[in-house]
Amino acid sequence: MPNKKFFLILFLSVSLSCNNVRQDKISKPKDFTLPNVPVVVTDRHESYKYIALNYWNDFNFADSSAYRQTASQIFTDFLNILQYVDMQTILQSMENMMQKAESDSSAYIRFVNICEQYLYGANSPYRSDELYIPVLQNIINTNLIDENHKILAEYRLKMAMKNRTGNQATDFEYTLESGITHRLYDIKTDFVLLFINNPDCNACKEYTERINASQLIQQVIREELLTVLAVYPDMDLDGWKKYQTQIPANWINAYDKKLAIRNDEIYDLRAIPVLYLLDKDKKVLLKDTFVESVEKYLSL
Repeated sequence: MPNKKFFLILFLSVSLSCNNVRQDKISKPKDFTLPNVPVVVTDRHESYKYIALNYWNDFNFADSSAYRQTASQIFTDFLNILQYVDMQTILQSMENMMQKAESDSSAYIRFVNICEQYLYGANSPYRSDELYIPVLQNIINTNLIDENHKILAEYRLKMAMKNRTGNQATDFEYTLESGITHRLYDIKTDFVLLFINNPDCNACKEYTERINASQLIQQVIREELLTVLAVYPDMDLDGWKKYQTQIPANWINAYDKKLAIRNDEIYDLRAIPVLYLLDKDKKVLLKDTFVESVEKYLSL
């Protein structure tokens, strides 16, 4: 049985459409055939596991003309199926896909790009370090990628391994406008919403408005169960101070005086804003997530 809480966390940001294991209920492009589940497999979860592990059996990686227009849809349908299986199956299924893609160099590059777009892209609702890690590991080990791309993959893998879902978040010191310093681990509420932001960032302003407008999040803050820690990771303190009035009074508004977040790369800042939901022990519940995903988690 899969860990339902973990996979809800893993796929919380994704718009899911696959609600039944029957093949006629799973979205699939024309001319792409899902694997036939053996009749002896009657358990629903085992059926999803079989489909996930054998999903790419009918995909002709060498025929780029046939799948050039549909590969992305086939891939996103694959991601939707993965929500129903355990982590070992997810990792094996991702590895199976990349190994099959290696049969054709052009297909391999195409799938590397698709994975980057959906699993790594800052604006992708499917982005997930946990799913991207096996892709990066395959890139590092394949003979189809040049050394420059391997170096990039190694760097991305190093960053993806930091502050993973289920692991302890890295502690750091933050400084208030008054000059008083505290540490992330000093916060004692049941949840911490870590919001790494920049005053010149339009998306940061949107996140601030969404968090402040969320009745659920505001209720949890009022009940003193959640602390929002807004941290500015850069050097322009004059710009940060001008932004003070736009940060809600019931948040902790601080900056990283030591610039450890950016210079020491203790958190991945490939795109600002960065939003993490942590528990009382500072274990990562949601990594690089969305406000809507935080609301869904807190409503459980």
